[in-house]
Amino acid sequence: MKRKLLLRFLSACVLTAALQTAAVTVRADAVPDMVAPYATSPESVVEQMLLLARVGPEDFVVDLGSGDGRVVIAAVKNFKARGGFGVDIDSSLVEYSNTKAIEVGVADRAKFYLRDLFKTDIREASVVTVYLLPRGMNKLRSKLLDELKPGTRVVAHDYQFQGWPVDRVMSFDVPEKNDYTGRRNTALYLYIVPHPSGPAISRHPTAAVAGEKEPAAR
Repeated sequence: MKRKLLLRFLSACVLTAALQTAAVTVRADAVPDMVAPYATSPESVVEQMLLLARVGPEDFVVDLGSGDGRVVIAAVKNFKARGGFGVDIDSSLVEYSNTKAIEVGVADRAKFYLRDLFKTDIREASVVTVYLLPRGMNKLRSKLLDELKPGTRVVAHDYQFQGWPVDRVMSFDVPEKNDYTGRRNTALYLYIVPHPSGPAISRHPTAAVAGEKEPAAR
């Protein structure tokens, strides 16, 4: 009896996973120009992103493609950032994020907006976090370099900005990512917006970074 119940349970788990994978595949195929993966950064990754950026009480954190709001909420709640906001094009996620900020008592410092990240005013940021596909990274790069103040820290999750020298890289395994991205490894890249008198960085990258491939479906 126990064996039959176990087999039924395992079969249900496999079926659920297959349906979730199929749903993600359909969404990715239906939006060929999508710039962000349909995936949430695990809490452990969020913490390391904020540590890498050295977030503290003087910082204003902007998350471009903020999903459920966990990056900005963690920044103000756990790292005592003075404030921050996130933007997303999914109204349900924006509503959820603002509700969550109220629940944890940080709504006065963490805000979330329904906006196109490429049209968002980011000049107030001292820290920017992004989790975009390579096509989105290449498009966003010139905006960051043009609008952010020198010294602003930018942390990218998994994908690099082409032609922008990396200040620091972290790489570590996150087993739960394998369930929805097909990869355990996580890479975090820290970039510093250069001073105008420093080495020039091209605002218009061309091809994708050699060896860097987008997943067929995320």
